[in-house]
Amino acid sequence: MLDFFRRPIFIIILAAALIVAGIWAYISNRNTQQQAAQKAAEEKKVAETAAVISNLTNIDPKTLDEGAKNQVGIADGKAAEADKKLQLIAVEMIIPGALAISTGDVNYVYSSSSDKINNWVISISNSSGKFVRSRTPKEDYMGDLKVIDRAFWQINYVSALQIAEKNGGLDYRNGTDVSQVVLTLKNAEPKGWLYWFVDYYGPGNMKEVQIDAGNGSIVLPSS
Repeated sequence: MLDFFRRPIFIIILAAALIVAGIWAYISNRNTQQQAAQKAAEEKKVAETAAVISNLTNIDPKTLDEGAKNQVGIADGKAAEADKKLQLIAVEMIIPGALAISTGDVNYVYSSSSDKINNWVISISNSSGKFVRSRTPKEDYMGDLKVIDRAFWQINYVSALQIAEKNGGLDYRNGTDVSQVVLTLKNAEPKGWLYWFVDYYGPGNMKEVQIDAGNGSIVLPSS
């Protein structure tokens, strides 16, 4: 029996077995590494995708169109319950500085020809959908504004924000700690047209970008 283990054929068989085992281990290890690398690449892709679609500055504005229209409908309905003469004069979006989707609150401001003193405000939470109605003196909030002609309301708040980002807003955010961004839709100068005012609030200062709500063009301070 011992003679068999000393024969060349046994040595050859043993060597071949060791070679096969080594090749198999190499292939198995390589496959494991490839699978791990593939998994890591997929996880990175998912993370990058999540990072790209992370806030209001980089989503498709149209994705929030339906929700925004539904919210306006709710505000209109609640205003009509208080006074059927109420008409929309302003919209104010108050969004935390992170600009995350479905955060902040929206104030829909209405006035009535039968009330020269007060505005009605319907405040709706973007996160919960809950609302609060209140009557506020004009001199305390928004003043006495013209009624919004909704035919000129063509740019939603997400589009307005993204336009503002490309026109100094992003540079401002990169240079300061923005606590909140307030977007206000109202008729104003110049020309008394309908505009979005995008206000970035930093510590002790702010930046404002004015945008035509009909066509998205920037209104320069000197206009």
